[in-house]
Amino acid sequence: MASKKGIVLTIAIFAGITAASFLIWIIPTNTQFTLVTSDYEENLDSVIAIRTVISSEIETEFQNLLEEKISPEEYIEFAEISSSQINSQTIQLIESDPPEEWIESYFKYIESLKKLNSQITETIVVANLKITNSEDEIKESLKQIDSLKSESELLSKESSQLRP
Repeated sequence: MASKKGIVLTIAIFAGITAASFLIWIIPTNTQFTLVTSDYEENLDSVIAIRTVISSEIETEFQNLLEEKISPEEYIEFAEISSSQINSQTIQLIESDPPEEWIESYFKYIESLKKLNSQITETIVVANLKITNSEDEIKESLKQIDSLKSESELLSKESSQLRP
């Protein structure tokens, strides 16, 4: 025959499983974080400041790559992290859902960030070409990098001019 202790333990385990199952239904599953922006100028300014730092560091490290002060593998790792940070800033601007008067400025700056990301991707191409010693292809990629940089800077200026 079952002891009182065994019956109590069985009931306690059953109650625990039932309570845990019930909690699964009570706890909300949609816990998406929403960023609420109220100062759109400050939001854009902070993204610009972060972009300036990332862009400056990329230029420095890319120059170090070209001067063979760092290895292509080290540069690629750094560039991939920088690209991820630029993507994060782009998403931040997109999700801030600016009001009508800020949309054009935000759109131009998002395009500027995309060009910067393309520029970073092209520098990764150069790093890979350095591994294979493809000097002619490196020269072509350097031209592309300069073009993307100019486009990014132009879009950034246009964004500033479109601010309300």
